[in-house]
Amino acid sequence: MMQKLNPSNKYFVLVLILLPLCISVVNGQSVAEEFNKGMEAYSKQLFVDAHKIFDSIVDEYGIVDELYASARFYSGNSLLKMGKKDEAATRFEYIVNNVVWSKFREESLFTLGLIYYDTKRYALSRKNHLMLVYQYPNSDYIGSAMYWIGESYTAEGKLNEAVDFLTQAIEDKSGNRFRDHSLYALASVYEKMQDYQNAVKYYDQLLTYYANSPLALQAQVRIGVCYFYLKDYYNSILELNNPVLQNLPDEKLSEALYLLANSHYRVEEYENAARTYSEIIERFPYSAFIRDAQYGLAWSLFQQSKYNEAYNVFNNLSVGEDSLAVKSFIWKGESKRYSGKPNEALIIFEDFLKRYPDHPSASLVESLIGLIYFDQNKLELSSQYLANATSSDDPVTRAKAFTMIGEIELRKKNYIKARGNFEPAIRITEAESDVHLRAMLGMGVSLFYLGDYEKAAEYFRDAENLSTDFETDKINFYMAECYFNLGKYQEALSRYSAIGSKEDEYVRQVTYSKGYCHFNLGAYSNAIYQFSEFVERYPNDVRTTDARLRLADSYFGAKNFAAASKIFKQIFQSGKYSSDDPYTYYQYAQALYKSGETNAAITEFRNLQQKFPQSKYAESSLFTVGFIKFQEGEFKDAINDYRYVLQIYKNSSLAPVVYYSIGDAYFNLAMYDSAIVNYRNVLTKYPSSEYVFDAINGMQYSYVAMGKSDEAIVLIDRFINQNPNLKFSDQIFFKKGELYYSQRDYRNAKTSYQEFLVRYPKSSFVPEAYYWLGKSSQNLNETDEAIFYFNKVFESYPGSESAAVSVIELGKMYELNGNYQASIAVLEQASTKLKDSPRLPEVLFLKGTAYIKIDDVQKAYGTFEELAMYHRETIFADRAKFEMGLIDMATGRYDIANKNFLDVAERRTDDLGARSQFHYGLSLYEQGKITEAISALVRVRTVYSQYEPWLSRSYLLLGDCYVKLNDKRQAEEMYRVVVTKHKGNELGEEARQKISKLK
Repeated sequence: MMQKLNPSNKYFVLVLILLPLCISVVNGQSVAEEFNKGMEAYSKQLFVDAHKIFDSIVDEYGIVDELYASARFYSGNSLLKMGKKDEAATRFEYIVNNVVWSKFREESLFTLGLIYYDTKRYALSRKNHLMLVYQYPNSDYIGSAMYWIGESYTAEGKLNEAVDFLTQAIEDKSGNRFRDHSLYALASVYEKMQDYQNAVKYYDQLLTYYANSPLALQAQVRIGVCYFYLKDYYNSILELNNPVLQNLPDEKLSEALYLLANSHYRVEEYENAARTYSEIIERFPYSAFIRDAQYGLAWSLFQQSKYNEAYNVFNNLSVGEDSLAVKSFIWKGESKRYSGKPNEALIIFEDFLKRYPDHPSASLVESLIGLIYFDQNKLELSSQYLANATSSDDPVTRAKAFTMIGEIELRKKNYIKARGNFEPAIRITEAESDVHLRAMLGMGVSLFYLGDYEKAAEYFRDAENLSTDFETDKINFYMAECYFNLGKYQEALSRYSAIGSKEDEYVRQVTYSKGYCHFNLGAYSNAIYQFSEFVERYPNDVRTTDARLRLADSYFGAKNFAAASKIFKQIFQSGKYSSDDPYTYYQYAQALYKSGETNAAITEFRNLQQKFPQSKYAESSLFTVGFIKFQEGEFKDAINDYRYVLQIYKNSSLAPVVYYSIGDAYFNLAMYDSAIVNYRNVLTKYPSSEYVFDAINGMQYSYVAMGKSDEAIVLIDRFINQNPNLKFSDQIFFKKGELYYSQRDYRNAKTSYQEFLVRYPKSSFVPEAYYWLGKSSQNLNETDEAIFYFNKVFESYPGSESAAVSVIELGKMYELNGNYQASIAVLEQASTKLKDSPRLPEVLFLKGTAYIKIDDVQKAYGTFEELAMYHRETIFADRAKFEMGLIDMATGRYDIANKNFLDVAERRTDDLGARSQFHYGLSLYEQGKITEAISALVRVRTVYSQYEPWLSRSYLLLGDCYVKLNDKRQAEEMYRVVVTKHKGNELGEEARQKISKLK
């Protein structure tokens, strides 16, 4: 690391100029001759002779001047050239400390710093270089001194200080002859600090500005290394693949190739990795990386499923005592296991345990033996080896063993023991590791079978959050099962639907379970599809009969009673299911009735009561016979059958509904007094029954029918006074207002609702009372009061069902008065406050139409777009799409207009569908797509023929299309259809004028 000194430098020249003057004054020609001899010997690199001559001058020459300093300087340099660094240092130290005015002091400071650096006296090295920096700020050595100060700090591990000085060395623009070294050194320091980004930056600067530096090749390698540690393996490959690196010395080249191979491996380019590892092995058999390269080659082959080749390399490496030999011994066994030769793997693993019984990896090998026995279903043997592995010092091995034991206990259905093994496996592993995830899955499964569905779902969800691609089908399946058992059927459906596996085990269970989810959600059409598919695909499954029963129930729920009764009959007739289940018998009878087989249903209901007189369905069956008679208008027979229920079951729980139903039968016979008697039985005998409210309704209607409305009001007041604490007293009192309102007695209705609010301030009907107060005021033309009451509902009870309808009424009232801004303001508020209301779509639609009315098309479109996107299953979403289509068409965005019109038309078969289909045709017509427009308009005729005026408008536009095609005959035919259908009205006149223009 010593800097070479050139005897022709400026100091040498200066000595030659001053020397004659000095010598002439002191010692004459003898000193000059001696000095010249010394310089001649120095220039010829005869440093021993030069040193003797310069030392003799120093000893004999008694004046401390420039000649003296020159002799000491060259004496020191001669000693330095001879390798006598300590003796040289004393000469330079003398100049530095005693000849401070000498021109040689600057260079002496620099040289001393180098000597002390080479002799590892870094503090002294820095001392001299720092003196140079501070005492000679304009020196050509400044940059070089900074560099060596940085290197000395690096040598001592003081990296932050090194960075400071190396950075200054790079920034010095004067005379740093070590700038490329400074860049390399600074990059190296950053590399040691693991700041690989900065390391790359400075290595790259070296390559950019000093491409011919002897350090350039090594910088290229280090960039590749830094990218490797940054895990930017593709850039590492790019740098290390540079052909110029072939010029590196063998040791450096083998290191570069080793890193290149590792980068290929990290990006799963196993073939390239194997090729590069092989190159190292072939070209550099004595490299320090040879065994690491062989190990990398084995792994690259293993990852390519070339297990036999991998085994050969691992086997060769396993001969030895180093750590790679031990690892290779294990992995040659794994190569055999992965190649489908578990018994050979067992031999290798057992041999390992004999050779290395106390090795830390012994537990890992025991766990691998346990895994083989697990795969062979030898669970006891597996457990023995895995139990030993649970005491491993390696947490991963320990966790794997616990996880495997947990899975064994799962197979044995010992769920508590399974949970006990999965728990430590989760606790001792990193969250992202595969074994941690597998243990979480096992814990979730254990908890599922232990019935702790909420906790199980948490584990599945956590595992899913840690890794979205880990065992997705299993996690979705068990999550679905958890949700199903928690009654969260919609969530369960989502999870079942997310299962992508085609394995029979999954498909069979998913089909069956999805059927139950749809059934429990009341989505009977979907349940029918799922259960039908299950029955058809798995006729011999033990669950098929149950699936057929649920299929029948689904048909019943979908009101396809004929299909339901048919399946029940098939089940009973098949002999695979006993009809001794009263529920199924009851469903069968119900299905017969619902499918129109009334007499057969009555027979089966009566048979059910005879066959199962003590079942909870028995009295219901007798009651249903009366109900059927009632539905068929046979009210007298119904009365007899209802009374028969009370004769057979004197303490029947159905008594309130029986009396109520008898009352209804008499009401329908117009025997209102008898009806009132039976309704009153409900009130007097069962005042806390849920049918009291209906009975009062019945009495009210009876009194009204008899022209005695006042008695209905009296009835309500009397009942409330006699039963003030019933849970539904408020609901009954509320009927007074309804009664007045239905008779258009808005003043008394308003008074009644106000009394209700005073009497029942905490009733759940309070918001509804305020709403009807608003409606009553509205009908009395008391606009301000109506607005007050509607606002009261909206502001004070935003969570009530009445809030949305109140807002809608407010919006309409403001619009009716032309106050669109007020309408928009209240609807805007409602959009936020009523976001969970089922009426929100209607609110949004009204807001959109209000924006249209004030010509704020952009906000209208945004509102309709929000409605269509987030409430797509409602009619208002389709109406919004239609409005969007009109806006799009008006602004020339025909493609978007077409999509909106078509979306609605394909979903609906009502007036809105007809309107959308017509406008789809109109949009195509305006674009000049006449043939496509005709097809669209013909669909109005074929699908929406009952919806005028869209059918006639379609005929008119069809005529216009044919005019465009110059087919006047067809055009006239279309117009004449409209003339025929609309003689004397506006459409007919328009069609007649179009015909006239054709002629």
